Amino acid sequence: MNKRNKVVAVITSILLAASMASLSIPAQAEQNTDVAPMSCPEIGHHQSVSNKGRIFMAGSLPKNWLSPGGTYTVTKAKTTTVTGSVTGGVDAEFSSYVKAQTVSESQGWSWTNTSNTTKWVQLGAAGYEFDYTRYDVVSPCNVVNQKYKHAKMPTNQPWLYHN
Repeated sequence: MNKRNKVVAVITSILLAASMASLSIPAQAEQNTDVAPMSCPEIGHHQSVSNKGRIFMAGSLPKNWLSPGGTYTVTKAKTTTVTGSVTGGVDAEFSSYVKAQTVSESQGWSWTNTSNTTKWVQLGAAGYEFDYTRYDVVSPCNVVNQKYKHAKMPTNQPWLYHN
């Protein structure tokens, strides 16, 4: 094979490889979206929750500060309202996940500060912190209505928390 034929063969190989590569690129990658699965996901609505963890969520009642050896005791039932939060904006679909909760603490709960420093105790609620992703896939394989949110969602379970 002469030099000219070798150059033509190399150029043909490069063009063939480039054309094959362009055929195998998923439609999502060409749209410059953050969701780029290896193949087209099922047409329809998709949502997921990730990085979920349990957290304490402070309520509307203030912290009670205790000196070393001090004890906080609930002598009558107390009620507090705990509100959720969202970063990334709230839409109608998502707002139901983070609605406020009212929790009550009954008589008899107590906590004693056994440390050598002043500590606080506060009534709140158990909650969850998580990331939420939502998007729709429409024909032929377009990802639309993509939303990413980070939220703190209270439950109705009271939590007497201290530092």
